[in-house]
Amino acid sequence: MDIGNLKNNYKLYEGFEGEEEIILLIKENPSINIHIWCGYFDEIFKEANLEGKGWKGFTRDYHQEEGAYTCDDYEIDLKEYKEDLLQYGNKKFKNEETKEAYNLILDILDYAINNNLTVIMEVS
Repeated sequence: MDIGNLKNNYKLYEGFEGEEEIILLIKENPSINIHIWCGYFDEIFKEANLEGKGWKGFTRDYHQEEGAYTCDDYEIDLKEYKEDLLQYGNKKFKNEETKEAYNLILDILDYAINNNLTVIMEVS
């Protein structure tokens, strides 16, 4: 996997400085990080499909303001958060940037899983 797009990636936050920012970074190598404007995050997770399973991962944190919404340096459960994210894989997004955000989130989770690393999530 080419991790070039995961190194200090602010592309999806540029122009939104001062607004809420979602940061995902690798604890063992903080230079591997992505910064995403909350609007893209909102578009991904705002319409949760529960299918009788209940909220978990990003969906739970977003809707219930838990996890990274309550503390800094929140270590996410990679399997749980990836499983949650994959529920939105077929969703039609209004913006191409939202699909790019979705793919970046998936990429950083896959990178961490494949290399047995820890992902920290921060909301600021």
